[in-house]
Amino acid sequence: MSFTRGVPHDADSLRAQMHRRVDYFCNMMGNQPEEAQMEAAQGEMEEALSEDIVEYLEDHIQENLPESQQESRALLLEARQEVRRRIQRPSVSASLEVQNPEESIWARAWRRFLGFLQSLQQRCWDVLTWLREKAAAILEAICRAVEAVWGLLSGISFSVGQLVGNLIQV
Repeated sequence: MSFTRGVPHDADSLRAQMHRRVDYFCNMMGNQPEEAQMEAAQGEMEEALSEDIVEYLEDHIQENLPESQQESRALLLEARQEVRRRIQRPSVSASLEVQNPEESIWARAWRRFLGFLQSLQQRCWDVLTWLREKAAAILEAICRAVEAVWGLLSGISFSVGQLVGNLIQV
């Protein structure tokens, strides 16, 4: 099974692309899919959806990065690679699920897909948490450096002020 490549450029096109992937999956399965066929097709769809999301994030970051921040590309590249790695991390829930022999193949596929979506949501939340922590640490380090320079400048200003005051008195 092969999905058409289309990079989603905004939230609406990402949503439409996700719907197309699910529709394609359902059309490929027909009425009576075999278990192995269903699992392989679903795995491929989930991988494609993850890739679509990562590409959307990368495009969105690139398009919305202010010109004044272009010099931060190296840091952004590192962060983008880490976001990609964290979003595309494989889910272990599908391999750990308990099979109910009375459950239909479609019910299992539905349950697995919901698990995938929940896992993807959790991964996005984890990425947000990681980014906030990273940003806070970077900004804190910059703030400490600027505060140190400000303190030095304050000290020098005070010393120069005293020196000039002494020179004026002489």
